[in-house]
Amino acid sequence: MQGIAEGFSARSTADLAAYYAMLPTASDPQDNRAFPQPMQDRSGASMAIRLIIFGDGGRGIPPCQSCHGPVSYVKGAPPLSTQNSNYLEHQLELFSDGNRANDINIRMRSIARQLTPEEKTAVSDYYGAGLGPGVTSR
Repeated sequence: MQGIAEGFSARSTADLAAYYAMLPTASDPQDNRAFPQPMQDRSGASMAIRLIIFGDGGRGIPPCQSCHGPVSYVKGAPPLSTQNSNYLEHQLELFSDGNRANDINIRMRSIARQLTPEEKTAVSDYYGAGLGPGVTSR
């Protein structure tokens, strides 16, 4: 995407951002793989909730909601509850191994490296189900 976007003017970038921001996030009945899905295995929900609300101070992991907001949305950070779990888990892996490095102050890379595979899956599944603190299940 960076190669394509390099030639965009500031106006074109703003127009595209506005366009994508106004697109619906509800499931498309024709292809719902790209949208939030019900949480299939709720066994990791308590682990996810703990990390999202409290983090893990012992490991220096802040709560997810401190950056992504208490309802999984805050200006300047990606809205997590509108993403699917596979995408979220893949992004955590990319941050963890350093293949994604667009985080300010290396914050997500530092956090993702400390998460266990089970924690990455739990948080991804929880947000990927369209859940988050203060967000009800669909």
